[in-house]
Amino acid sequence: KYLFDPNSPLRNEDFYGAYAEKMAGCPFLDEARKERYAREARLCALNKVGTKAADFRFSDKRGKIRRLYDIKADHIVLFFSNPGCKACLEIINAIKGSEYLSNAVKEGRLAVLNIYIDEDLEEWRSYMPIYPEEWYNGFDPDYVIRTDQLYNVRAIPSLYLLDADKKVMLKDATTEKLFGVLENL
Repeated sequence: KYLFDPNSPLRNEDFYGAYAEKMAGCPFLDEARKERYAREARLCALNKVGTKAADFRFSDKRGKIRRLYDIKADHIVLFFSNPGCKACLEIINAIKGSEYLSNAVKEGRLAVLNIYIDEDLEEWRSYMPIYPEEWYNGFDPDYVIRTDQLYNVRAIPSLYLLDADKKVMLKDATTEKLFGVLENL
C-alpha cells in the first residue's frame, strides 16, 4: 500500500515493481492474485527512470497535432493534469511563480508539456485561460496514454521530468522533488 498508493508520500514504483514481480511468481498465492501482481509489475516497468519515455501524439487547443519527441528543450516537465484539479492548479501557480523556472521556459531550456488524458474536451477548453501560453498544453486525441497504458497515470496530477534525449529523470514525482531537481540544474 505505501509503495504503490498514488497518494502515499513513500510511493516508489521501482521498489514496488520488484516486490510485485516476485509476488507474481509466488507459489503460495492463488492465480488471481498472482495475475494482479504481474499486471502491477508491468505497469511499474513503464517509463522507468533512466529509460526513454514513450512517445505519443497530442493535440493543442488549435487542433494542431504534435508529438512529445518533437519538443526541443534541455528538460521537459511532463505534467498530466485535469481542469479544476486543486493540486494541479497549485503546481501551475508554483511553476509560474518561480522566476527561475519561468525564465528557463522563456529561454527554451525548460519546456512544460501539460497533457489532459480524459474525454471532456469542453471542460479542458474552458480551462485554457489558466494554462500558461508558453507551455505546450494539449490533450490525448487517441486516448492511448490511458487505454494503451503508455504511462501508468494512477492519479492526477502526475509529474515526470525528462532530459533533452527524452530519458526519464523523475517518474510520478512529488512537486517538492521536481522543484528540488529543477532548481539545481
